[in-house]
Amino acid sequence: TDASIRMVDATHVEGFVSTYPKYVKTYDPAGKVNMYFYGEISKAPASVGAFSAAGTQPNTKSATGKGAGLFLNYKTTAQEKIELKIGLSYTSIANAKANLLAEAKSLTFDQARTAAQATWQRELSKIAVEGPDEQNKTKFYTGLFHALLGRGIASDVSGAYPKHGGQVGQLVASGPGPKPEFMNTDAIWGGYWNITQLWALSYPEWYGNYVNTQLQVYRDKGWFGDGLANSEYVSGVGTNFVGLAVAGAYQLGIRNYDVNLAYQAVRANELNYRHRAFGSGKMDVKAFTQYGYVPFRDDYKEYKGEWYKTDSTGAYFANSHTLEYSYSAFAAAQMAKSLGKKADYEQLIKLSNGWQKILNPQNKLMQPKLADGTFASNFNAFEPWRGFQEGNAMQYTFYVPQNPAGLIAALG
Repeated sequence: TDASIRMVDATHVEGFVSTYPKYVKTYDPAGKVNMYFYGEISKAPASVGAFSAAGTQPNTKSATGKGAGLFLNYKTTAQEKIELKIGLSYTSIANAKANLLAEAKSLTFDQARTAAQATWQRELSKIAVEGPDEQNKTKFYTGLFHALLGRGIASDVSGAYPKHGGQVGQLVASGPGPKPEFMNTDAIWGGYWNITQLWALSYPEWYGNYVNTQLQVYRDKGWFGDGLANSEYVSGVGTNFVGLAVAGAYQLGIRNYDVNLAYQAVRANELNYRHRAFGSGKMDVKAFTQYGYVPFRDDYKEYKGEWYKTDSTGAYFANSHTLEYSYSAFAAAQMAKSLGKKADYEQLIKLSNGWQKILNPQNKLMQPKLADGTFASNFNAFEPWRGFQEGNAMQYTFYVPQNPAGLIAALG
């Protein structure tokens, strides 16, 4: 939406870009995502020009507006190298400069490459794979590399981090161990099946960073965010599994955070619905806690221009939500039990049996159920999306990880 760049002097450049991504517009409309930079060039250019959406301007050392940038002209000799070092920050140009000075003040390109290779060698070597098939090893480590790239540090060396709406906050350590980083993160929906296990086994410091990030967002905004970009809610799935992930970290012994605050936030994610932010997801928590399942709203497939609607009365993805909320309620119940929250435990463990309310004893399948207690008609177990997000009854019927023995007994 906006950008700016300028030459500070002959060999230094600074600027910013401000964006308004589609998911921010949809789920956190008052938000924005800013990136600031400060760069150092190893050799002064012979001339500088600027460009933007409005056109190109030679012999100009600054540009503003959408598409703003600079081009540098050089007279070089054979094999001459020119290096550009860039410091980045989500909070300010000053912090971008501070990050550059802290991490790369005297760093050359070759030194940076060597350090990056050593870092990846160390991180990837935390898991050793044996076997004769080199192709499978390549696939595994490529996947591991991508998994570790999926969440990025958004805080500065000073502890500054991006808050909602372009504001800046300051991280404060609240538990044992090193001061945590603030992260940008894709939605944990689905990720709790794999990324949290990976973190728990080999990268617990990243699990701790994730929990601390979510707790900072809870302090700032009152709710967890299943996906985050600069503190803005960006999860497009309409649900929220952060409570389960945080409860899992606690059970694993990863506790470099305020445990009481963490439980408060986990409980709120499972049970609270008043003034709930749309971008935090789970807008049908009220219905789930009232009925013990989420009532199916067939009319919410497309309702007044909104696809797959969810609100306090129910949801189009009612069955997948019921199964998900049952599982996350179980995880929260275990945390409540460990902390001696007996009443909360009993409420949450009861909700964890919500799957039983949508299991049709006639066909032994999870079938969408209406608010009046009857099962939805025209049911096709192979039909995707109707009642189930990214799946169908044939798949989701087996989604009871908190009580497989109970599911087996119910199915026969």
